[in-house]
Amino acid sequence: MSKNNKKLSREEIAKIEIGHTDVTPAKQWVLTIFFLLFISVYPLIQIFYHNPLSEWKQMPTLLESIQNYETALENTSLMRKILLSPAQWFMTKYLHTGNEKVVVGKEGWLFFAGDMEYLLNPGFLKPEILHKKRTKAGVNPNPCEAVLDFYNQLKQRNIRLILLPVPVKPMIYADKLNGKKNLLHNIDFAKFKATVEAAGVTVIDLAYDFAEMRKKGVDTYLKTDTHWNQAGMKLAARRLASTITGENITPIESGDERSFVNSGDTVAMLKLPDSEKLFPKEYVSVREFKSSFSRDSDILLLGDSFANIYSLDSMNWGRNGGLAENLAALLNKPIDVILRNDDGAFATRALLANELKRNNDHLAGKKIVVWEFAIRELTNGDWKLLNMSSGGEKQTDFMKIEIQKTVTGTVLDISAVPQPFMAPYKDHILSIHLGNINGGNNRVLVYTISMLDNKLQPAAQLRVGDTVKIRLEPWSKYESVYGSWTRSEFDNEELMMAEPCWGIL
Repeated sequence: MSKNNKKLSREEIAKIEIGHTDVTPAKQWVLTIFFLLFISVYPLIQIFYHNPLSEWKQMPTLLESIQNYETALENTSLMRKILLSPAQWFMTKYLHTGNEKVVVGKEGWLFFAGDMEYLLNPGFLKPEILHKKRTKAGVNPNPCEAVLDFYNQLKQRNIRLILLPVPVKPMIYADKLNGKKNLLHNIDFAKFKATVEAAGVTVIDLAYDFAEMRKKGVDTYLKTDTHWNQAGMKLAARRLASTITGENITPIESGDERSFVNSGDTVAMLKLPDSEKLFPKEYVSVREFKSSFSRDSDILLLGDSFANIYSLDSMNWGRNGGLAENLAALLNKPIDVILRNDDGAFATRALLANELKRNNDHLAGKKIVVWEFAIRELTNGDWKLLNMSSGGEKQTDFMKIEIQKTVTGTVLDISAVPQPFMAPYKDHILSIHLGNINGGNNRVLVYTISMLDNKLQPAAQLRVGDTVKIRLEPWSKYESVYGSWTRSEFDNEELMMAEPCWGIL
């Protein structure tokens, strides 16, 4: 066979055909114009739909500002708004796929993706894991250090520390995620528990109790929510009461029963249209008690959303029927509480530390501190070491708001605000550092609503340098209502010393 008659390979034939593809000038113009229109018209539509410059916010570093800006642009995208819900519906219904926040399990069970990290983590106390998180994220990832530091500070005041790390749903319901019907734990939990108990900390491990309840046919979690149901919460309250008193505590049958029918937080995070067609609402019967809280109690409960779910109206599962109310009823005495959704590793300790810095001694007369947090915090929480000593003199140029007053001021700094549906909680409080009050030198630290029912409020649009007119009232007047909401604050020693107030734009 001659060279000219050599059989060509498929690759050689393809190269020849590509090189001789005929495209008429008219087709070239049409394709070029279409491409240019496609890449230019949508950005113009997006600009008219939402001004991208309004999303720029000054962060501590330029890199953080850029990252925050990119995330904000993504979340305000018109294309995302149009296509995300239908796409998520198709993926959930036919492919049984969730999103970055939610894992879809069997038989309508939904799981918060953050909970999966606790089980997938190869060991939260491994030196290489701790080093990586400490250097990359700039946090203290070691829960043993924080717990023992807190314990030692409480011990100096003869206060007992009880830990209540609440199991997360995948630990108990692995079979709903194609696993076996066995109890699962992170490999390092036993080491964590042994380390802090050896120092004198009391740890209540509910995981085995919850697993035993499941074997008896009793569920301990809501199907479409991150949190425990009434059965799981009541068992936790009884374990706590027994640990505090040293006696066997029986369930309480008093209180008023109220019924609630709602969709859980994981359903909301899926952002589905007509979500009830895929995930029916759940029925919950809540036994509510008369609120029995007192600052003078010798027991202080620090808790996150697991403590709040049946106590906080905004979580839509009841009021006065949560962990704190049940514990007080079982003990037949008032208790003191500091509750805050999210960030159980440090948020409530930070609130306590800030009060102490303002010379408000929230630990006076306390004999026991109960620290409840979701067990996932052991792997992804920031275990900051916080000083629990009293502060010095308060800043004299911060106004103390004792009666309602309307002022104008300049925004000197503003805390972070989550994007709607991107956070586990639908409501949020932000902090504003306001200066130049009424043209003078006074300053004020303001808390105000930034997100309500997953809708951003006017305060969320404020930027550093803005001049605002705002009505200020004492924070003490609103703390019982909004104090448990998720709130972003400043990591600034000077602002921690300031007495906050409540603001309404």
